[in-house]
Amino acid sequence: MKQWAAQEADPVPGGAGSASQPVLAVEPDQRRRTQMTIELAGIVPSPLADADELADAIGATEPAVVVLGPSYATPEGFAAARALTRRYPSAGFVLVVDAIDTPLLQQALRAGVRDVVALGAGERALRQSIHDVGEAVAAAVNRFAAVDATQEGRVLVSFSTKGGVGKSVVSTNLAVALALEHPGRVVLVDADLQFGDVGVLLGLPPEQTVLEAAGAIETADTTLLDGLLATHEESGLRVLCAPADPGSGDSVSAEAMVEIVRLLRTMFDFVVIDMAPHFNDVVLALLEEADEVLLVASMDVPSIKNLKVGIQTLDLLSIAGSKLRLVLNRANARVNLDVSDVEKALGVDAEFRVPSDIAVPQAVNRGVPIVLDRPRSPAALALRELARTIDGSASTEIAQSETKKGFLAWRRGA
Repeated sequence: MKQWAAQEADPVPGGAGSASQPVLAVEPDQRRRTQMTIELAGIVPSPLADADELADAIGATEPAVVVLGPSYATPEGFAAARALTRRYPSAGFVLVVDAIDTPLLQQALRAGVRDVVALGAGERALRQSIHDVGEAVAAAVNRFAAVDATQEGRVLVSFSTKGGVGKSVVSTNLAVALALEHPGRVVLVDADLQFGDVGVLLGLPPEQTVLEAAGAIETADTTLLDGLLATHEESGLRVLCAPADPGSGDSVSAEAMVEIVRLLRTMFDFVVIDMAPHFNDVVLALLEEADEVLLVASMDVPSIKNLKVGIQTLDLLSIAGSKLRLVLNRANARVNLDVSDVEKALGVDAEFRVPSDIAVPQAVNRGVPIVLDRPRSPAALALRELARTIDGSASTEIAQSETKKGFLAWRRGA
């Protein structure tokens, strides 16, 4: 007779509800197992002594929460944890430890663990962790169950060769507008790894970031990556923020970023990427990976000059090509420069024009996208039209072909 029994998570004291998945625990060391049984009585079942026994109680596709004991907080333990997270991709793993530090958190994340809790943190902390992880894995399973594995989402990048032109405003509002039409099916990635502003523009603190996703990508699956995404509650947009520390972005390779984006393609209909305003390996790799590149420029000579040089660079590298679409920000600004002048200089039509609007900086300072803050303002209407066009062009291959033949006509050499 087994010494344990799966149990459902109790409601979090003072919380909003409970997770409905079975909760299991594993701890190979006998002394630790006894300690966990005593200290966590009533919260999790008596721990299993052998991880292989999980197979008797957990399915490969059914969501569950598995609490790993402190013995897993070692190099050998993390290797074992990594094997478990890969073997049971629909389960969410919580690690309980004696004490938490940053290196331990990083190793746990790379092993596929969703959360780490100190044994001395108290009953409420563990209950909350089990509840949150259970809710996350259930949501991920439900969301991905309906996904057609033969179809991949579209990758849209917002790019400029100069800062301050409204690139991030365009990408965040485009993503939010798409998310309002496709709830839960749009993700925004902040690929400006040094000075990304997506979190600020959406009012989201960067908890799990691109840095954690890149560190875990070798062992990541859809459930793990989903757990690293924040949610913009007002729109349902999922978000992967840039690292909070500008220096840490250097450790994220172009290969890791491409792998993250390719996995996100399998999870969402639209992957919107806010890019850094310069060329580097990450930027070039994502431009090549993209289905469409939104070039953002403003009505000033430095912006136009830099963007022209950028287009020439992409031509030389045979990157982007007909994927480029021009978004002209502050297009109605009276600065002794006409839209036709910009189009002639760049050799591409200004397909999307966003007017200058005082509501934009006001919304930015509130951390609310203008398409939500002032939906009937001129800039919001233009950005929503951008989203509608992008959405329509993604609906059928015929629409994509017509778009390329019409709006994307190039006038190189002008």
